[in-house]
Amino acid sequence: MFTLSLFLMIGVLGLVVDIGWAYYRHQAAQAAADAAVLAAATATTSSSLTCGSNGLVCQDPTTCGTSIPNPPTTNLQVGCLYAQANGFSPNSGTTVLISANTTSPAPGAPGIQVPYWITVSINEQENQGFSSVFGQPVLNVGAHATASVFPAPGDCVYALAGSGVGLSVNGNVAVQTACGIYVDSSASNALTASGGNATITVTGAQIDIVGGASTQNSSQLSPSPTTNMAVAADPLAFLPTPTVGSCTSSGVNLTGHNTQTISQGVYCGSISVGGGATLNLNPGTYVLKNGFSVAGGGTVNGSGVTLYNLSGSISVSGGANISLSGPVSGTYTGITIFQDRSNTSTVKIVGGGTQFISGAVYAPDAELDYTGGSASTALTTLLIGNTVVFVGNSYITATPKTEYSGGLGGPTLIQ
Repeated sequence: MFTLSLFLMIGVLGLVVDIGWAYYRHQAAQAAADAAVLAAATATTSSSLTCGSNGLVCQDPTTCGTSIPNPPTTNLQVGCLYAQANGFSPNSGTTVLISANTTSPAPGAPGIQVPYWITVSINEQENQGFSSVFGQPVLNVGAHATASVFPAPGDCVYALAGSGVGLSVNGNVAVQTACGIYVDSSASNALTASGGNATITVTGAQIDIVGGASTQNSSQLSPSPTTNMAVAADPLAFLPTPTVGSCTSSGVNLTGHNTQTISQGVYCGSISVGGGATLNLNPGTYVLKNGFSVAGGGTVNGSGVTLYNLSGSISVSGGANISLSGPVSGTYTGITIFQDRSNTSTVKIVGGGTQFISGAVYAPDAELDYTGGSASTALTTLLIGNTVVFVGNSYITATPKTEYSGGLGGPTLIQ
């Protein structure tokens, strides 16, 4: 009886040792997979994120191989070297597979829209000690990691139209930013400054244009634009649209000197704020089915707010008092105004020196007319329009952080 009990005790002890060792190797494999995908993502230098462009590699799951060039010549080879440096190289008992593509969503990460992903899978056969006595000579230990690369633009103004005048500044208008401007139009007058007093001044960044610039004199643009650039991708192209449910409000028509506070929901009628009226927005996502307007002298306040304009137009008149900022967490981090990609209605936000919008104003298929901020209160703002027109003095100090661009861009571990 004692001998049987001793045998069982030794068996259990051996099983614990084998399982503990397998767990340790799983943790080591997971750390190696995480390091490998993040290294490969960090080594992704292509700005276009198009398979086969500028060395961007896309492939089905492929064994890393035992002979990897050092220095590596592709981003995926960098990932394989990191797996190797962390103790996992292909051999008779170990497989290291790496894959990458621009399909979305990434495998194993449903609901996460990505421009480019990389996956590393490590599988190792662990020879068992005590457990082999019980017919388990080998235990498979696996680890899996996926990373994505999101655009991380330093620019805060994007004009996405591929032809014609993409960005214009007219009359006695001064635009000052501490972050870059990118114009995708290939036209010779892609950026146009009309009138000798119209100026754009960018500090600490540059003005990039696919085509060229048209000005009255060279001093209107500072620094001098860099022309013949490659087309910049829409930095928020992978931002998902909000879910649109049934109507929760027939709209708001606020006049006189009345004040009203509203909450997130689906507004099937327009939201209209007249001169002298004040509208306060509680945090959340506001789905607008018939537009949004604020007259001169009207006031709108809201923090942690996203206005999603499904249809109709957005119009903020000169002299409107606007204080809006986007959410600080979640899918719509930093997104203050998002016009649906199928909505081509002009977005007119020209409140001027009493208009302060912190966050992204995103209208990728529409003209975006803008005037905002002041010399003493510059804004953290990202402006993205099909075309962008500065119709009054505007001041931007930095691009905001979002889940898809800005400070949170670059390599991201998603699984």
